[in-house]
Amino acid sequence: MTPLHLRDGVIWLDGRRVPWPEATLYVLSHGLHYGTAAFEGVRVYGGRPFKLREHCERLAFSCRTVGIALPFDVDRLVAEIEAYARACRFDDAYLRPIAWRGADELGIVGRSTDCRLAVAGWDWSGPHPGAAEAGLSLGIGPWRRPAPTMWPLQAKLSGLYAIGSMNVAAVRAHGFDDALVLAPDGTHVAELSGANIVFVRDGTLVTPPTDHALDGLTRQEIVSLAAALSILVEVADVALSDIAAFDGAFATGTAYEVVPVARIGDHRFDLGTGGLRRVLDPLRQAYRERTRGG
Repeated sequence: MTPLHLRDGVIWLDGRRVPWPEATLYVLSHGLHYGTAAFEGVRVYGGRPFKLREHCERLAFSCRTVGIALPFDVDRLVAEIEAYARACRFDDAYLRPIAWRGADELGIVGRSTDCRLAVAGWDWSGPHPGAAEAGLSLGIGPWRRPAPTMWPLQAKLSGLYAIGSMNVAAVRAHGFDDALVLAPDGTHVAELSGANIVFVRDGTLVTPPTDHALDGLTRQEIVSLAAALSILVEVADVALSDIAAFDGAFATGTAYEVVPVARIGDHRFDLGTGGLRRVLDPLRQAYRERTRGG
């Protein structure tokens, strides 16, 4: 695989399209040292960035939360990203918009530092080839999600993703695909390293509350599609000790889309069980139609 910094193509950087190797930042950038950066992940289907406005609105919210002043409003940001995707002639792809504080000041606050803004994109079909059918294996991450009084959990800030990175590294050392991240109490499920999780029991979706998890855009879409399909949705705490009582589970996220979970720790789900498939298959079909038109 070609290293990212050596790829062909262009990256949108501060209003200009520059070759990938030239899209660099200064080593004393505030966002690099203090995590004052916000980002999004956007999927492109058939040349169309899916839920782009919602992603841009959340990026703006995240920037306001951390005190970054975006140079554009949401309308302009949407237009710039759409133009970039068209110029790159993306069909099925992944876009990574990111905003960060630059290098004007390195103090802990850095309020006078200008915002830097970039959008990178590349052809991409998903993070785990084959997982759509074989399912994901999840290990229990050693690092928990913080309480909402400790971190603004609905802001997609780069600093928080160190927890996800450490969790994934820990569980992959034991052969798992991704990490199941626990709430601060260590007994209840929060989310995956970068996706939400939904459990299935007796034809009902059971998803943990967003007290300790990002209210993902794909999670919101699945809840909406479930309502249209007359599938009941329950938002409820899920204890780690109760996982075996569910018919199955699946992950939702911009990257994952809708992917079944085959294993959590030592517990294995039967991906062929009717209890899971009765709701998962129509939801995946509806999501496919929503994103790809069929």
